[in-house]
Amino acid sequence: MLLLISFYAKAQLKIQLSPNVSVGVSRNLETYFFVEKLAVERIDNYVFDIKGTDYSHQPVVYFGFKRFRKYQNDPIIIRAAAILKQVRDSLHDNGPVMEYLLNQKEFPAIGTRFFHSNNQQGTDLVRAKLQPLFAELTDSLRKFYIAADVAGFIRSNSQLYIGALNEVVKDINKSSFQFMEKWYGQEFTAYELYISPAMPITPGEDSYRGFGPQISSPNGKIPSMIVSSSKMVPFQNNLSLYKQFGFNNPEVTKMIFSHEVAHSFVNPILEKYTSEIKADSLFYTKELQEILAPNYIGDWYVTVIEHLVRLGEIRVAVARKDYKEAESLREIHIDTYKCVLIPLLEKKIEEYESNRSRYLTFESYVPNLVRYFHSLSPKIINDQIVKYKNYKTGR
Repeated sequence: MLLLISFYAKAQLKIQLSPNVSVGVSRNLETYFFVEKLAVERIDNYVFDIKGTDYSHQPVVYFGFKRFRKYQNDPIIIRAAAILKQVRDSLHDNGPVMEYLLNQKEFPAIGTRFFHSNNQQGTDLVRAKLQPLFAELTDSLRKFYIAADVAGFIRSNSQLYIGALNEVVKDINKSSFQFMEKWYGQEFTAYELYISPAMPITPGEDSYRGFGPQISSPNGKIPSMIVSSSKMVPFQNNLSLYKQFGFNNPEVTKMIFSHEVAHSFVNPILEKYTSEIKADSLFYTKELQEILAPNYIGDWYVTVIEHLVRLGEIRVAVARKDYKEAESLREIHIDTYKCVLIPLLEKKIEEYESNRSRYLTFESYVPNLVRYFHSLSPKIINDQIVKYKNYKTGR
């Protein structure tokens, strides 16, 4: 099966898991990270891309930089570095850039994939103001793609990209998307998952990044996912010698793909209740802040989102009757990420699961969840912290 997949991927750099689920490599994203690496030599850092860091644990990052660093002083890179510095200083993140690029036709083509797809940034005024910079950056990236023959680099190292895709695909349960749709009562026309071997991640066994952008299409949003490598691999003298590719991490793959896709079901619904949820910000107690802030959950609104997303992951696993996976997710989300309200929410969500004739969709039940969060108190929340602070050993 993997041989057949590899043959297909060699031409497309994409594996079709099912009619509406694909895993692939975006040439736009790979080009962006090659350029970002060169730009960082001028602007010092951008997210996990840090000047002077040894990325020999990531073969495409390391050898890509060696291949393209002759363009360090090229006007294209100078221009791109200036743009990236402005975007970095405004957003402190490159996620919106990745989202913009996935909504563009694959290089060297020009234009958006779908009509009006530049509207994917929504109502965020800061991002909206940066749209001209995103467009200008895309122009620079396209020119670099052609001038530096990025297509040739990817083609000559296709065995590495194919190997990375195969490492990821073996750990994705394609049936989980159907169970998600059934549990949430909502369907999307497609799911696009991407790996980016060129995305720099600082050295460390637990270092990886996942980002869930939205792709705009005439048939609605397409949930997407971009993931970096998550395993440090032994250094080889050239790319052709690699037998490990940094994506063979079942726990991370299973968790991160389901988590980011779940955001596509949850976030748009909760946006309608933003003011009600934020009105209960006193529930983001000092004690809760202490355990959640290290995991980048910085306020009550994000707390609610992250709890409901992680709740959905667990309950979808239960719906699949994969109870081992459900318990593993509980340990990750409660013990590691300290989402200590999940045990309460699992009891509450039983009302939804046992009354699907009344609640046809998760969205129809969300008002009940918003009221439930409102019924909590700082004491209830702090009691949960004490009770589940050490989930594995003290549940």
